[in-house]
Formats: sequence, C-alpha cells, structure tokens
Amino acid sequence: MNERTVHRLDERGTVRDWLVSGSWPEPVDLSGIVQAGGSPWDPDGRWVLTNGPDVTPLKARLHERWPLREQPLSTVVEGGKVSYTGPTSVQHTDTWRRVHTMSDGLVDWSEFCFTPELRIALAATVFEVDQAEWRTLKLASTGPVLLYVGGECVLRTSQVTYMEPAEHEVRVWLASGLTEIVVCSWQIGFRECRHVVRLRVGGLPVRVVVPSPGADERSSEFAEQILDAVGTPRWGVTEPEVEFTGPDGVTLHIGEHTATLDGGRATVPLTAGEQTIRVSVPGSPLFRDFPVMLLPHARSRPVGGPEDWRREVLEHAAQGANGCAAELAATALDAGHVLRPEALERSLWMIENRADCADFEALGLLHLWHRRPDVGDRVRKALLGFKFWIDQPGIDAMCYFTENHQLVWHTAELLAGQAFEHEIFANTGWTGQRHAEHGRTLAEEWLVRRLAGGYSEFDSNAYLAIDVMALTSLVEFAHDARIRDLAEELLTKTLFTLATNSWHGAHVSAHGRSYVQTQRSARLEETASIMWFCWGMGALNHATLPATVLATAERYRLPARVAAAAQVPDEWLAMQRYRGEYRQHHDLLSRPYSSDLVVYKTPDAMLSSVQDYRPGLPGLQEHIWAAALGPETQVYVTHAPNDAVHSSARPNAWAGNRILPRARQHRNVVLAVYRIPADDPMGFTHGWFPLSTMDEWASAGPWLAGRRGDGYVALAAQGGCRVLTAGVNAYQEVRAKGPGRSWVCLVGRRAVDGTFAEFVGALGEPEFADDGVRYRNLGLHWTGPFTVDGRPVRIDG
Repeated sequence: MNERTVHRLDERGTVRDWLVSGSWPEPVDLSGIVQAGGSPWDPDGRWVLTNGPDVTPLKARLHERWPLREQPLSTVVEGGKVSYTGPTSVQHTDTWRRVHTMSDGLVDWSEFCFTPELRIALAATVFEVDQAEWRTLKLASTGPVLLYVGGECVLRTSQVTYMEPAEHEVRVWLASGLTEIVVCSWQIGFRECRHVVRLRVGGLPVRVVVPSPGADERSSEFAEQILDAVGTPRWGVTEPEVEFTGPDGVTLHIGEHTATLDGGRATVPLTAGEQTIRVSVPGSPLFRDFPVMLLPHARSRPVGGPEDWRREVLEHAAQGANGCAAELAATALDAGHVLRPEALERSLWMIENRADCADFEALGLLHLWHRRPDVGDRVRKALLGFKFWIDQPGIDAMCYFTENHQLVWHTAELLAGQAFEHEIFANTGWTGQRHAEHGRTLAEEWLVRRLAGGYSEFDSNAYLAIDVMALTSLVEFAHDARIRDLAEELLTKTLFTLATNSWHGAHVSAHGRSYVQTQRSARLEETASIMWFCWGMGALNHATLPATVLATAERYRLPARVAAAAQVPDEWLAMQRYRGEYRQHHDLLSRPYSSDLVVYKTPDAMLSSVQDYRPGLPGLQEHIWAAALGPETQVYVTHAPNDAVHSSARPNAWAGNRILPRARQHRNVVLAVYRIPADDPMGFTHGWFPLSTMDEWASAGPWLAGRRGDGYVALAAQGGCRVLTAGVNAYQEVRAKGPGRSWVCLVGRRAVDGTFAEFVGALGEPEFADDGVRYRNLGLHWTGPFTVDGRPVRIDG
C-alpha cells in the first residue's frame, strides 16, 4: 500500500478527483447594507435580494465586507481534519471527504437557502509531476476564491456570477514531485445558491493524487475502471428494488449490500423515497453515488368516484410531512381530530424567520384559521408580524416576483387582513383592513391580467398547483364578490387547461417552468394529486397542500365538463395561446410574454411542444418539448449547461436549456434545432430516452424507437443515437453520434401504424443539415420559416 489513489485529468484537462469540506454556513447581518424601510426600488434597494441574477453586484460588495481570509491550511489527506476561520471569525471544522465530479468537472456545494447565509467551502487535491515545468491553472467559480499552490496563495478573485462560473487563469511553476492544491470558495445564499468550482490544467498533463491512508494506487486504478462501467438503468422504480449493471462477475459494495454482478447485473433492496446509493469496489476508497427513487403509486384510469378520490387525497395528506395539509386533512376526515401543534412548527418557523416560500405556509395557516377556531395564538401572532409584499419593511430574501408567488402573497395579505381586520400588524403598523385592501387591489390586477393573457409560467407542472391553491383560497374566503368571481373563473379555466394538457393523469405537456424529477416521472408532479382529486387519475405524492386546499373547499365545485375533458379521445390536437405583459415592479421585467403550446394525444401516446419559444436566448426552467408513453416513459432533448439535477442550478442537466432551441410541431411530429456555440461548456445536446420503461426498443439508422403498450415513440439525430451504458443515466440518456444540432421526434400507435416493426420500418430518413432538418413533408432550420409541404406556416396561422 502506498497510501494514495492516482487519477488522470479528463480530455479537457479537468481535475475530477478532490477532497472537500462541507459548505459551512455563517450568519449574515444585512442591516446598514440594505435599507429595511422606504422604497424598495432604489438601484441597491431590497428588491435585489429576491432575484438571483440582480443580486450578484450586492454579493460582490458583501465580499468586500466579509472577504476570504488567507491563513495556514490543514494537511490534505482523506479522513483528516480540516479547519478554516470564516470571514465573520467563525471557526469551522470538518473532515476531508472524497468527491469525484460529474463530467462537467464542477465541485458542487450548491444549496437552496431559505434565509440569507454566507457559505464557505474548501476543495483540495495534489498534483504530481516528474519534470518541473510551468502550467496554466484555469479556475472557474461562481463566487470569490483563493487558490493555494504549494501553500502559497497564487490567485485571489472577487467576481460573483449567478449560474455559470467565471474562469480565471494563473501561471504557476510546479516543482518535480507533489504539490498541494487548495481552493477556498465563498458564496452567499439568497434562495437558489449556485456554489461551484472547477479547475483545469493547461499545458502538459499532471497526475492527480489523493492522499488516502490504507489505499493502494494500483488496486484503486482497477477499482476506478470498474466503477466507471457501473450504471443504474432506471432512476425511478415502482417496486422496492434497484438494478445495477456493470462488468460481469465483479463484486461490489452496493449501499449496505455486497453483490456479484451475475451476467453483468445485480439487484438490491430499496427503501422508500429518494436516496443515494453508494457503490464501491472492496479494498478501495473509491466510490460512485447513484441517486434512485421509489416512486409513489399512480393511476392512469379512474377507480371509484369523486367521493373516493377526495377521501384518498385527504387520507394521504393526513399522514404527510406538510403540517398544514396534514391538520386540514385530518380535520376534514374527523371533526373531533385533536390539533397537533408540533405539526405546525415548520410552517411557523418559516413565517417567523421570513424564509423563502413562507407565503405558501401562510396560506396553509389561514385555511386552518378558518377551519379550526382552536388553531392557537402563535398562529395569530405569526401572521400579525409577517411581511406581505416587497413594498413593506424588512430585509429578507423571500421571492415576490415569480408569477405564482405574486398571487400567493396577494391572497395571503387579503385573507390575513380580513381575519384580523381591526388589529394592528406589527411589521407595517397598518390595520388589517388596510392590508386587506392592499392585497385585494393587487390580487384583482393579477386576476384580470391572467384571465386576459394567460400564464407566463405556462402549464408548469410545479407552479400551476400553487396557482390553484391561491385561487381556491380566494374563492373560499374572500369577502369581495368580484374577487371571488374572478378567482372562480380563472380557477375553472386553469383546471380545464390541466385536463386538456395532461394525459391519463400525467401532466406531460411542455412547461414554462419545471424540475428534473417531474420530467422523469409524472408521479412526482405537484399537479398529480390535484388530478387525482379532480378526475381520479394521477398520483399521491409529497405535494399535499394544494390538493388538500382544493379537497376541503366548501364553495368551489369542479364543473363536470372540466373533469370530462381529462378523458383522452381517440385523437386530440389543440393549441393553447397565451399573450401577456410583464410589469417591472411585479416581474422585474417590462416586456410582452407569449407562448404557443401544441398538444397532440391519443390513448397510447402524447406529444407536446411550445412553438419557437424565444429561440437563441438563454433558458432557465422551460421544458420545450416532450413525448410520453407513460408516467416514466418521457422522451425529450435538452441543451445542458452542466451535469447538475438539483433546483439550485437553473438551467441544469435536464430541466431547461442553456440556449433555447427552435421547436415546431405538426400533429405527431416535432422538429427541434439547437445552437451550440464553439465555447459551450458541455458541447452537446442530449436526450432522455428511458429504455428500461419500455416493452421493447430498436435502433434503425438515425432512429432510436421504443414501444410501451400500444404506443410508439421514435427519436432521430444526425449520425444516429448513442445510448449511454454506464453512470447515473445508464440506458436512459442518449447522445447524437453527429453534431446534435437537430433532432426529430414522433409518436405513433398500433391502431394506426401497425406493429412496432412496421412503425420502425416506415420511419424513413430525415435530411439533416448543419442548421436544420427536413423530415417527410416538414422542414425547420435555425433561420427561415417552418414549412409544411414546402409552404411557410405561421405559428398563429
């Protein structure tokens, strides 16, 4: 044993193997830096705290006040103690732990920070060279860093970015032998906190050495070769077991189990929920982490009737983690239910600390206030001390400016003001009556605009549920009849769009905002439980509050025609068109917004896309197009800026696009064209095509095709599709063998297209070009009109 593991740089010179500390939080006092009162709209006003891109200049100024400190560093050895004195003099300690980055090379400490906090983290490794020589170190980060080489600080930066790291270069002399490399990283979290670093070596390569007691570099080299060939063919499973693939005959530690891959496969038990399973080779400290999830039960056909669906939603919510939903549901099921004060602790903590998303909890507590007179004085005090809009005093990083949050804030303020009409609210000094009027005015403006123009966050499978929750609250509790009528009209319209743009209880349309988990399984959509309640299809998952609010409604009744619209006809083709205007002091934007959503569905498949949605501009969380044959059988392509899958990277590997594509749909076919710059951080587009969820699949020329039941889907790229067979996305991720700038996707069914073999045989050959594609009678290029039968077709034509 030589007490170390040794690794190579990747083909771009990226360091992939590190020892890291955790991300250490430190409290932040923003008083005197941001004004708590007065107008929030000054250039450096408190509005910037609630919006990630705009807060970066403030973060840079905060670094001037609380900079990273140069100091002696801990010895770099796996399992050894690491300590650091933070910018506010907090003493931090941890243990060096091993990290192998994803292919983007980013060491990632990102975190969603519900309240503002400073975050410090360290990453370290060791370079080994036999001949002394100069190297160029290229350090990328989203925040200020100190770079130590051989104990000397050779680079100090102060730049802050929102999502994409900025790269800094420094020339260093590496003496022969070993040189410790340490990166000290600084970030400050206001909601989504993108906290990453990446190091690349320019010039001749180096060996990357990770000191590790008891390790042997030769056996670890073999272990790394094995681990790089291991994969999980299915991220989400419906039975409590997960399959791993890899080289035949090797023995692995898989979580708490030891298994030999017989025929290149092994299955281990899986407990409930989402978890990360660590896989290692006996005798080596190397490992790989595989996220997997045991999915909740789903229904694609109704069972029972509306009273059954309501009871099932309430019974599920009563046992759930959301305290407000649990108490509302338990009370609805049993009028004698004794309130559990501990169930409300999280909601009250969020309101009392003005944590982001506390507005959602305020609505939950207001429902309890109306449904349970014994809810308690602490709830009353919390609501009386709360801040309800950006123009009111207080320094916080709560989100006010996304579409769904706006309505929740206005609804919460209106209902709290009504509930405590003659009391004084501590934060503003206003009476409840004044707060109610303030909230009512803003809510009315919001409702009128959405009824006229539709949602900017079109068909979000996360935030449509929040809109439903707020609208139901207004219908139930608003005193003003006009507000109730507007809310009821928009609620019915919203649920109707959910019915028509979903498929067998799966909300698998294109979305204005979405998250990775929901794009991998419709069972996890926040709209799933709402659909279960409304028409008996969907899933019962973690998102219990919106569905519980709807299920406990006494005034609102779902029109029968809306529920009927969720039934899938033999063929459906429709377009949904939204046109609205952003407002600077509500959306932090002042421009029009629009979306043109196409939905094609049959009993066996669905295809949806948003037409030419801001192509060529930076993306965020938009889900531009997708095909579906089932809750987990979703097929789509994205232009990824990184390998992250968490919500603090926006966009990330699968939710959103670095640069939005052109996409146009004609009935059951979508053409998509992507722009990949020469300096693109990833350099490719990739598709999600989960083969393990399909009954059969085939590769034919440029096509990858799959069947589930009687539904078919096919995906084509120039040069064909390459299925990844190792890693966290094994047999689920596909890459184009060619440049990947153009893709074609279509859906079919046995009743129309014959057998699966006949469907595949009739696909034909797309004509790919550098800037677009022609397929059958359709054509789309980066410039020029979309054509059908050679004729230009307008989006609104």
